[in-house]
Amino acid sequence: MTKPFKVLFLSILLSAVALQAETVIIKDPGYYESPIRDGYKIFPDSLIFDSEAEEIEFPDLGTFVRLGDYNFPNLRKVILNNVDYMPGASFMNMPKLEEVVVKGLVGHFDCAVALHCPNLRSVRFEGPISSTGGPQFAYDCPNLEEVVFEKFVVDFGLNAASNTQCPKFKGYDESSVYFWVDNTEANTKTDIDTFEGLKELQPDLEALARWQAQVLTAGDSKWMRGCTYTDAKHLLPALLKLESHEAKRLAQAMEYAWNLGDEVKSDLEILKESPEYAADTTRSERFVYAQPTDSLLTITRQRFRLDSVAGEGDDFSRIKNLMYWVHDNIQHDGSNGLPTGPRNLRNIYDSCRRDSCGANCRALAICLTEALLSVGLPARFLTCESKKWDSDYDCHVICVAWCASLGKWVWVDPTFAAYVTDENGLPLHPGEVRQRLRNDLPLVLNEDANWNHRSKQTKEYYLDQYMAKNLYIISATLRNQAEPEGDVSAHGGRAAHPQGPYAALLPLDSNYTNCHILTTDDAWFWQSPD
Repeated sequence: MTKPFKVLFLSILLSAVALQAETVIIKDPGYYESPIRDGYKIFPDSLIFDSEAEEIEFPDLGTFVRLGDYNFPNLRKVILNNVDYMPGASFMNMPKLEEVVVKGLVGHFDCAVALHCPNLRSVRFEGPISSTGGPQFAYDCPNLEEVVFEKFVVDFGLNAASNTQCPKFKGYDESSVYFWVDNTEANTKTDIDTFEGLKELQPDLEALARWQAQVLTAGDSKWMRGCTYTDAKHLLPALLKLESHEAKRLAQAMEYAWNLGDEVKSDLEILKESPEYAADTTRSERFVYAQPTDSLLTITRQRFRLDSVAGEGDDFSRIKNLMYWVHDNIQHDGSNGLPTGPRNLRNIYDSCRRDSCGANCRALAICLTEALLSVGLPARFLTCESKKWDSDYDCHVICVAWCASLGKWVWVDPTFAAYVTDENGLPLHPGEVRQRLRNDLPLVLNEDANWNHRSKQTKEYYLDQYMAKNLYIISATLRNQAEPEGDVSAHGGRAAHPQGPYAALLPLDSNYTNCHILTTDDAWFWQSPD
């Protein structure tokens, strides 16, 4: 190679290196394998920006990226157009970023969108939004002054900033339009029947309805289908009020998504669609309950003075007193599981005290069952699971206690210090609660239900959502006693006493297989202890 050609080659090479050093190539972040909407690309093959840019604008995107993962040391302003999905931490660790403008429609954004952006002042959404994550939009953005929604949000799940290290941010614009607010501490929802500005929003309402219909009918929109179905339920009344031609199209898309299966249905809707129970004449087994004279129960009762804890009132007051005692003395910590050693009240109590920790709901329910049995109140702990028992591992474990004065079982949950009554104050058991949920009958959660004395529980969350999911399958051991599950390692390779089989109460056509006894007979399952 001659010298001139060497110089030319070197010059081209250096130019290429310089060009590479001055550009940032952004590729598909990989959040989705298939389009959220059929025919709409998730992400371009790549986007190329000047690394020294102070302002950049993105085209329409199926999904945005976490922009802080890329090096833009001078970036002050970011502009987005239409975007189906914005992940949490879309803007993080961006020292000079001052302004974000979203010009188009947003399908859903997760929280928190902005984190550790010391100079961020303003985020403006100029188009409609189907739904938001929650509860906080930003964290550690000390100069953030405004987050503005210029059109409307269908499903709004954000709180006003508190404990987020955004001292200049005082809340969201009270004049903004929210069709559904999934947070009582946030802005109130718009009353569609009296809202006068609906006509002005019609083009954007219809644009968002078309977007929702596309997501609902897509081949594989993943979790966005369920999220969007919920949003569509709140948007449809506005379209109907406007007599919009998009109302019929959206309703048809919703029906299509509903018929695909459970993915768009709420947990309560899934419970309402569950098959009925049916009598099972082959079942003759009995649930049995250890007597308070049992040696292990006697040790527990005497050590914790549980007769005194239960008090001298009627049996329902004694049941509640023991529930509150367990709730107050053993903190709930779902991540901590069950302590090692015997699964009894004494060991669980001592382990939590020794290690300054809590225990999971199963441990608390085992403790309450033992406490109730020790003072002569028949009790069981119940494992409550969802229809998706083989993939959803978030079950909940509660107790029932026999209230002889009422002649019935009653629900007591030591994790949340919760019990449930009907509209007349009659305590209910889980089977009765389940049936009332299925038939939209009144249910009342005790006012002082709470989690670790830090978070008040509501009927709407605890029953309509959490327990509606977990009352699809209910199981219990037939042998109710101290150490109902034993602990093989603690007793030289064998349990302290015989263990009982487990029985599961199932709706017809359930695929559940995780118990020794499977029954559809609710009358047998809720048999009295007599």
